[in-house]
Amino acid sequence: MKINPFIFRNYDIRGIVGKDLDAHNTEALGKAYGTLLHKRKIRHAVVGRDCRVSGKEFQAAFIRGLTSTGVDVIDIGMVMTQMMYFAQYRFQTNGGAMITASHNPHNYNGFKLAIGFSKTTESKELQEMRGYVEEEKYIRAETGRITTADIKEDYFNDILKRIKLKKRFKVVVDSRHGTTGMYIPELLKRAGCEVIGKNLEVDGRFPKGTPDPTEARFLTELSKEVIQQKADIGVAFDGDGDRIGVVDEKGNILWNDVLVAIFAKEILERFPGSKIVHNTLCSQVVTKVIEQNGGIPIMWLTGHAFIKSKIAEVGAAFGGELSGHFFFNDNAYGHDDGSYAILRLLEYLSDRNMSLSQLYESFPKYISSPEIKIGCPDDKKYQVINNMSKKFKNDFPNAKITDNTVIPGDDGTRADFDDGMIIFRCSQNGPYITVKFEAKDTKTYEKRRQYMRTMLHSCPEMIWEDRLCVNVESVR
Repeated sequence: MKINPFIFRNYDIRGIVGKDLDAHNTEALGKAYGTLLHKRKIRHAVVGRDCRVSGKEFQAAFIRGLTSTGVDVIDIGMVMTQMMYFAQYRFQTNGGAMITASHNPHNYNGFKLAIGFSKTTESKELQEMRGYVEEEKYIRAETGRITTADIKEDYFNDILKRIKLKKRFKVVVDSRHGTTGMYIPELLKRAGCEVIGKNLEVDGRFPKGTPDPTEARFLTELSKEVIQQKADIGVAFDGDGDRIGVVDEKGNILWNDVLVAIFAKEILERFPGSKIVHNTLCSQVVTKVIEQNGGIPIMWLTGHAFIKSKIAEVGAAFGGELSGHFFFNDNAYGHDDGSYAILRLLEYLSDRNMSLSQLYESFPKYISSPEIKIGCPDDKKYQVINNMSKKFKNDFPNAKITDNTVIPGDDGTRADFDDGMIIFRCSQNGPYITVKFEAKDTKTYEKRRQYMRTMLHSCPEMIWEDRLCVNVESVR
């Protein structure tokens, strides 16, 4: 079967509905996943989906393909991604599939696939699946059974037994019409919070725009609501609920690397000397806060699957990414869970009896850009990055460079200076280049901004259309 090879990304599958993905090749992907599971002696899997319009059709097709290989399936319906991971533990199965394209636009869909408890596929397994699809080489077996399960209560009870809030928080929740509108407000209320909902109606067309909690416009709207409501905190979610974005009680946007630093500090207060994993896009504030609190920072590849694997490899207590994936390995399962992350933050605030702005006021201060994404075709972006990297290294010979010579498999280049950093890299899950930069003072920040603007505009491959750009105003 012919299938677009670019939908097989480094740790999941994503493509445009009707162009890259339809019910026919989704069924084939189900067969390929079932074959992958059989090779690992896994005969049982949970399958969920987010609220995207194509989700119901794709879930049915995927389950048809999966059961045709003899795998028994528990259909858990429309859930957040972390609920799929939880269901693996609930039903004691290494197999799990979530039909979602996370923060990609509404016309995308995709698959996050588990091959172990909280463990998702990486490039090697996905290329193995691609081979099965292209060669139509699948395991044939007696059709697996399908059962259904509602895991909401079990999931809520599991989280709430781990969290205890000592005060009642006023929380603004913006779901941007994603799946979280079905779950997050109720969960926070059960935890003792007062919830002010915004865009909670579930609508897979995402009429208010793609639910990406790293998008400045999204968080700016949330900020205004927090100030108007005099709330303690505002939280934004992506479409499938495993990532968050946060605004403090003063309306300040906290980019998620600051949250990585906050969570690292909280864990190091209880487990001194712990290893903390963070991705290459994170600000220097992360490494400085970890070191100041007696921890060991480990910078690693961007991507939730890679961070989870590194946490397991080095025995880290926590890991986090600029994108808003947070992995607690102390009192949780170690996978990314946006609902648990926000409750952990609220618990920390209640334990210390302070506001969010007070919590991070002692951190080193940087003027930092958001995560900026500019469109670039999948078949050209790696060459663009290689060309940019050569010039970059020549322009900054005295900087500390982190690239694939330092972190094997990395697909970008980061330069660290005494007063900040610059990084650019290929996105793992879409046709674009990702950029971030920071500095200690406004003048240096502006110089770095202009440098990146000039470099990006010198690449004819870049696509400066709003549909493929996030937070691009800084470099447009």
